[in-house]
Amino acid sequence: MRQLFEEAWTDGDLDVVDEIVADGFVFTRGGEIQTGGPELYKSLIRTTREMFPDMEYRVDDVIVGDGGDAVTVRWTVTATHEGGYKGVEPTNQTIEMEGLELNKFEDGRLVETCTYPHWVGFLEDVGVLPLTDSPETNT
Repeated sequence: MRQLFEEAWTDGDLDVVDEIVADGFVFTRGGEIQTGGPELYKSLIRTTREMFPDMEYRVDDVIVGDGGDAVTVRWTVTATHEGGYKGVEPTNQTIEMEGLELNKFEDGRLVETCTYPHWVGFLEDVGVLPLTDSPETNT
């Protein structure tokens, strides 16, 4: 997982994806389930890097389950919001977003990721939502 975060997500080296991600890879975020193997994983990286070309991931915690086939990762990404996404236009704001990921491995290859990014914090950082500690939200 560290190799994927450091080399693929942060550095943009997509070759490492072919080494780690299984052909039957399944990705879940926000209730949306996608399948597509390494090409899906690469597509997720490309799309995210279009929005945040300078993104840097930090792996904050890793918990490995019995047998090593279940890996939970708590991560933080820091980046500049330079590309639009789902109606949110680029703001050039620096953001810091945390997330939690549940990952499943089989035979040493990543077969499933279920991710929970803290999108509300991102939307606050770029000004789409009011900050939770602003006077308007503390009534």
